[in-house]
Amino acid sequence: MIRKLAAPFSAILLSLSALAQGSSADTLALGKMWTFENPPLAYLEREYGFKPDQTWLDSLRLGALRLGERENPWCSASFVSPQGLIMTNHHCVREQVAQIQGENDWIKNGFAATDLTDEVAIPGLTVHQLVAQEDVTAKVGEGIAASDASEAVASKREANIKKIKDDADAAHPGFMHQVVSLYQGAVYQLYRYRVYDDLRLVLAVNLQAAHFGGDPDNFTYPRWSIDFSFVRAYENNKPADTSANYFRWRMEGAKENELVFVPGNPGQTNRQLTVAQLEAQRDVEYPIILDQLRTGIEILRPYTAQLPGLLTTMLSWENSNKAITGMLDGLNTASLMERKKQHEQLFQAAVKASPELDSKFGKVWATLADLAKTHRELQPKVAFYSPSYSGVIERAVAMAKSFDATLSKEERTAAKDSAIGMEIRGNQITDALLLNHFERAAKWLPEKDPYLSAVAGALATDGPRDWAGSLRAIAKSSLRRKAFVQKMLEAEDGADQFANSDDVGVAIGRVLWPLMRDIEKAQKANDSAIAVQGTLIGQALHAVYGNNVSPDATMTLRFSDGRVLGYDYNGTKAPWATSFYGLYGRAFEFGGVHPFDLAERWTAAEGRIDLQKKVCFASTNDIVGGNSGSCLVDKDLQVVGLIFDGNIESLPNDFYYTQDKARAVSVHTDAIVEALQKVYDMARIVEELRGK
Repeated sequence: MIRKLAAPFSAILLSLSALAQGSSADTLALGKMWTFENPPLAYLEREYGFKPDQTWLDSLRLGALRLGERENPWCSASFVSPQGLIMTNHHCVREQVAQIQGENDWIKNGFAATDLTDEVAIPGLTVHQLVAQEDVTAKVGEGIAASDASEAVASKREANIKKIKDDADAAHPGFMHQVVSLYQGAVYQLYRYRVYDDLRLVLAVNLQAAHFGGDPDNFTYPRWSIDFSFVRAYENNKPADTSANYFRWRMEGAKENELVFVPGNPGQTNRQLTVAQLEAQRDVEYPIILDQLRTGIEILRPYTAQLPGLLTTMLSWENSNKAITGMLDGLNTASLMERKKQHEQLFQAAVKASPELDSKFGKVWATLADLAKTHRELQPKVAFYSPSYSGVIERAVAMAKSFDATLSKEERTAAKDSAIGMEIRGNQITDALLLNHFERAAKWLPEKDPYLSAVAGALATDGPRDWAGSLRAIAKSSLRRKAFVQKMLEAEDGADQFANSDDVGVAIGRVLWPLMRDIEKAQKANDSAIAVQGTLIGQALHAVYGNNVSPDATMTLRFSDGRVLGYDYNGTKAPWATSFYGLYGRAFEFGGVHPFDLAERWTAAEGRIDLQKKVCFASTNDIVGGNSGSCLVDKDLQVVGLIFDGNIESLPNDFYYTQDKARAVSVHTDAIVEALQKVYDMARIVEELRGK
């Protein structure tokens, strides 16, 4: 257990705070993603004159949902009626709509169940409702000694977490349990979820309504994207009874300067990383990822017109490209990194001022700097030691694993079965992506890297590396034939055949698999060591600041406070909200050319829509990916909007939170009601939302 600071040290901390613009501003550098077990009541009362009680907090928690597959959630959602009606973003269920649409094109044309019986099942989609929390920090740490090596700590911790989860499953059957690491492992919470797994599609807007402006407008503001959908939870083949836990619909949506709250599941932030760790992201990790995304997007772009199935991949890659670009721009902004350094220096000074804390945590920053250096060295190999888009190389790796005496019999058997059962497919797109993989690898790996040499050796030439020629040689490998593979794998001397084969694919696999195995081991060891040191950072954070700081996002339920506000940008002002005048005007000004085109049903509805109604608005709530689909509610827990994005200025909040210009961007409830009533003929849902 970490003790709270005694009064004398608190006084020292207050004097140190002057180094970094005051203690309250410095504390908020870690953001406003508050957990329900430690709500910042004093802060809320000081900031807004509002102090919620436990009933309010419980209602906020139980109305909010996490959406996705049972073991793989990706978005947020909320109950918005007593009959299990759930509101989320269109982009959160877009792929599921594509999977159930059959011969229809509900992605392009939209879908509206005008009667309850028309609602369509969405197999595999679930929502999770957080019903209980328990601090299990002590249980997770049982049996772990200070002298344990990093990998031993990770192994013991993993075993303890499994036992905690298994015990919870046995004690509370029918619920899903998750042990959540907060403050990089300084605190562990056991979360219990009620899972609704019979979800049915109620309404999906046209893709162009949800994604209006496309990539040019992604992560920008002002916006005119009407990005919402409704699904419904069923139990026993009837709409679920959620009368005890849902957010009421407010007749008038968000207003300027209003206090609003976002209950949702932010995915990941890096605010508790050290400056050295962030610099490794800036210099190596993010540039490698962006290189892949940017070149990959250009490879896919010419094919999206004739292969509509690629569109969702393109949208995802474009979104990731812009998001990581914004984060990297923040890391390259000297003034922002200087603020991060000041925050770290203040934190270190507070630790150093206490002999007890200095003894326990004083060396953690230097240790993490060494580990960050190792991370830099490992990242190119982690990124490029892979089969990439080559089925031939993937099969070769599986074969190499099956002959690897360092693996268990079960692992070798699984690899053998995989190699035999694998189907080798490929086309001009995957060929282009594989060629791109080799070209990028040559930029990031050493010139004499063994994997590059093995691939280049496919041509057996002494001249400049011809990656396209290597690609053609790989395509001729006998590994494309199942019979060849099966015969070698089942032969008594199969290992010798594999070791001595001159087949191009086999030669590459022989080199690549040991490299993959060893780099995975090295990365795991380094990550384990980073995790141990990260836990110490989290413990130090608690020792200095107590519970007054927000932990990094973990794709688990949080709530964030903020106000509805515009901001200054590009020498002008961004309004707090946009309107339908702007939506139709923007489409007109761009000549209705994609991505500023409107679906036919939206152009047909223009005369019916009240153009003064709001479409999107901005607020100072702290959000990140995973918050998509979160409701915005007022202090009376009434729905006033729906989160779907952040502005470009919010992306550096990944590592240092500010709200000067960073904004969450939401769909206004005006736009949702106008769409339901006047575009999709869904008056029944409007009546349900309004409690009629």
